[in-house]
Amino acid sequence: MQAVVLRGPEDLAVLDVPRQTLAPGQCMIKVSHCGICGSDIRYYYGENPWAKQTLGIEVENPPNIILGHEFVGEVVEVSDESDNALLGQRVAVNTFITCGRCDFCRTDRENLCPNTKHLGHGQGWGEMEYYPGGMAEFCIAFSNQVYPLPEHVSSEEATFLDPMIASLHATDVGNPQMMDTIAILGAGPIGLLIAQFAQVYGVDKVFISDVAEENLQVARETGVAATFNASNSNASYYDFIMDQTGGEGIDVVYNTVGSQESIEETLKMLKPGGTLVLLATKELEISFKALQLSGERTIKTSSNAMYSDFPRALAMLASGKVNVKPLISHRFPVSKAVEAFDVACRKQETGAIKIVLDCQS
Repeated sequence: MQAVVLRGPEDLAVLDVPRQTLAPGQCMIKVSHCGICGSDIRYYYGENPWAKQTLGIEVENPPNIILGHEFVGEVVEVSDESDNALLGQRVAVNTFITCGRCDFCRTDRENLCPNTKHLGHGQGWGEMEYYPGGMAEFCIAFSNQVYPLPEHVSSEEATFLDPMIASLHATDVGNPQMMDTIAILGAGPIGLLIAQFAQVYGVDKVFISDVAEENLQVARETGVAATFNASNSNASYYDFIMDQTGGEGIDVVYNTVGSQESIEETLKMLKPGGTLVLLATKELEISFKALQLSGERTIKTSSNAMYSDFPRALAMLASGKVNVKPLISHRFPVSKAVEAFDVACRKQETGAIKIVLDCQS
């Protein structure tokens, strides 16, 4: 079968690879579409974002990862007779499964399980010739983590369910309350989805900043009126926020950048009792004045998602409460995945927001 294989850092190719054999509890998906995630780009450059965000350590990636964890398709084979009802169904795929035995799993914190098996990430599988992922004609899935799709939800839309669950969990980590004010730094797919979830939760106002006007235009199309273009202004995002809030600041800030400068700036925006959620933890020494945490201000990080986030995200997508169509900027056949990654890696030049691959062409 045709698959997008990361052989090593910056060594990506579309190869003919063997179709994997099912293990108990698995099903086979004929993949229709798969999105390219920001973490796929980080894997491409040799990082392991899952290990950084969850374990807080650097872990070397194995060779021959089939990338892709934002995929949907049709169930064409099952390993267990009890799953026969899935055959022929168009499904979305929750692409991770945890050990179920560690302290985190047994206390409803499965998002922190260090023994996670994750499709498209090369994690938790032991040694394999090719590590399974969704940028392929076929991919295994965990039978208890596939969800039949309503007819009116397109397969392209359903590729957003993986970033939706990460964004939904991050939104919950910040715990915004009705009529709160929310600020987001970075209008990539995660920031744009958090903005929509915050609006579903009934916040009073959402602010979002980016350097790309096309991303901010998408934010406006999905209901965020208060946008700030950091590349076109003499003022800072902090100045903009304080002006817009009459000097009061923000209840919850979501920072998708993670740099020293951005953390200092977003900390300053917080009201007393406010929360800053970091979604991009990096191996950097960050320093700031301890007084910036006075008044019971809090810094949190967000890792992965909970199993329960997937049906919640699917319900919001199916109901139309979250609109992902404007986020799709490019489409490529899987046979041109290397070209698609080049476009994704040069997003400031190409305007890429979300690229979706057609895995059957």
